[in-house]
Amino acid sequence: MRLALTLATALMLATMDPPITAHADDGDGEAAAPIEPPPRTKDASWGAIWNGRFRSPRLFAMPVADVVGAYQLSISGDGSLLQETGLLTSAGVVALGFGDIAQLEYRHTTAIGIGHLTAPIPAVGVQLQVPLRDRPWVPALAVALRLGVSRRELLDEVPVDERVSDLYFVARLRLRGPLRGVVLHAGARVSSATIERPAAGLSDSRTLVLPAMGLELQASPTARMIVEIGAAPQFRFDPTSDPQPKIDYGLLGRAGLRWTVVPAVVVDASIGYQLEIARNQPADGLNAIVQWDIRLGGEVFVPWGAIACRVIGGFCE
Repeated sequence: MRLALTLATALMLATMDPPITAHADDGDGEAAAPIEPPPRTKDASWGAIWNGRFRSPRLFAMPVADVVGAYQLSISGDGSLLQETGLLTSAGVVALGFGDIAQLEYRHTTAIGIGHLTAPIPAVGVQLQVPLRDRPWVPALAVALRLGVSRRELLDEVPVDERVSDLYFVARLRLRGPLRGVVLHAGARVSSATIERPAAGLSDSRTLVLPAMGLELQASPTARMIVEIGAAPQFRFDPTSDPQPKIDYGLLGRAGLRWTVVPAVVVDASIGYQLEIARNQPADGLNAIVQWDIRLGGEVFVPWGAIACRVIGGFCE
């Protein structure tokens, strides 16, 4: 009941009358992104700078084929209301755009930890978008390489180190005609995952091919419904039954709402569920709290190039 009330409230807020912004039309009656990115001119107004075009590098956890714009910075993250207090998000991203086709990023790549929580495995990397012209029924394509940074978990005071590095291929397609407003995403993630018990000298390493897909539906000019599902590394370790840590497959699904408060600030609300593919059943039963979670978060875009031009005259067009 509480969950239903929470989602209903979020949907009501998201569908309120939005601020009016200038948009282009793609010839099919579909509203496109704002016409111009934030202007990098000395006489640009602050309103024009903060109401420019901004692109998110992710759905909730899944990356997308779009990269953040040149001279722009995206900072996003969320937190779980049901999982471990203080746990950082698997969807946290800091992305710095270059030339509209590349971004450098620090990302919490998706994995399921030994405690069955959605574990934030840190990774640094670069994403390149294939420079294709945006045409009807032609998907956007991108490839990303992320090098994992070790994360330590404790189970019964036993330390375990986890690390995931990814090569990610992703595509995005905007539908037209009667399905305008629907955006499809699909990707394939090749992950090199490692789990180690440093004190015992035990470890496991696997290379996993992990598919993912997502869907966006424009519910209003400032609100989008998002659904995503994807496989993820599942780290397994139970010192009471087996001293050997292992890596398996997990499946994560998430659905929710993304609301654009103002062009540079976005708020997310979503619910998620995880499944252990190897067992073909939830890890601890359908009612286990660690299998369900509610996440609230957001994203802030910083047009640092336009700000620098306006303030000090640098990075101007």
